[in-house]
Amino acid sequence: MSTHYRLVPPFLYVPEEQDFSKAWEFFCCKLMNLSNKTTEIYVRNPPEQGVDLYYPSQRIAYQCKSVESGKSGDFNVTKAVESIEAAKRIQAELGWKEYVLCVNVAISGAAEATLKKALPDIEILPYSHWIGLCEANPVEVERNFRRLVEVPRAKVLDAIHNRFLEHYSDQLKKKVVDTPFDVFLYSNRHDTAYRVPVSEDFTCRDLLGIFREFFKLPESDRISSEGIDVSLSHAVVFNGKKVPLYVSLKDAGIAHGSVITYWTTIVWKDAEAKFEGDVIHMITSDMNESSRTLSQRGKRAVSAFSDRLSQRFQDFDNSISSWNA
Repeated sequence: MSTHYRLVPPFLYVPEEQDFSKAWEFFCCKLMNLSNKTTEIYVRNPPEQGVDLYYPSQRIAYQCKSVESGKSGDFNVTKAVESIEAAKRIQAELGWKEYVLCVNVAISGAAEATLKKALPDIEILPYSHWIGLCEANPVEVERNFRRLVEVPRAKVLDAIHNRFLEHYSDQLKKKVVDTPFDVFLYSNRHDTAYRVPVSEDFTCRDLLGIFREFFKLPESDRISSEGIDVSLSHAVVFNGKKVPLYVSLKDAGIAHGSVITYWTTIVWKDAEAKFEGDVIHMITSDMNESSRTLSQRGKRAVSAFSDRLSQRFQDFDNSISSWNA
């Protein structure tokens, strides 16, 4: 296991923030305070008006721009210039003297020229700057990076052997050898990322079968203390969309180095209600005291089931450690 300082989701994250642009602001704020040995730099509340972070005593304004793909070509210089112009309009009111752009990619020469045309004295802190700060503060940033586990090819072949019938298993193993590439996998229910050798000719259904063999998540269970039946639905998500079961990875646009999500949704039900993810579907029409009590029971059941899932993921991580030992 290792930590890779990749400044894109899902590798970089702030547990308290779901939106990556906000996570990037808080991450930059944390590192700038560490770098300047202060706690004075803060995240401004909306409307930020072109200034996301501010350092009052030094009169430094920071604008944080994140590129989720991590590709320099996806940096939106037009949006950055708009932020600069907005910051100029509040310069007298806020009192900033220096303006710094914090971005998680390298900036092209053309983009830098455009930014300096808008504000000649702008300071740009690109990808390399933040990597340096991460390396200088490994303990402080540890919670913001998912651990990366390298899954050996032999582990994948073993999962295929155990999951599928012999003839189909042999076909899948051959595909891993003939058309291999690696994908980065993470789960919406675990804080570890995995680098997994697969085949571009695998279908989504094949991939789900391998993942289910990896993690051995319970198909269904009854939380007897609450009288609630709990089960899971599974999907592979790529670029924010579920991949159809019988589509190959190649046809879905999944290539070497792509990030995919093993998305598991918890479903609970009893005679009166059904719960999927964050939505409760009441079978009875009235939200009476009985249904409110049911909701609380359901939440407790989901919490107990989630704890079991976390343990299964941890067991898999431990098995990789033993495999590589």
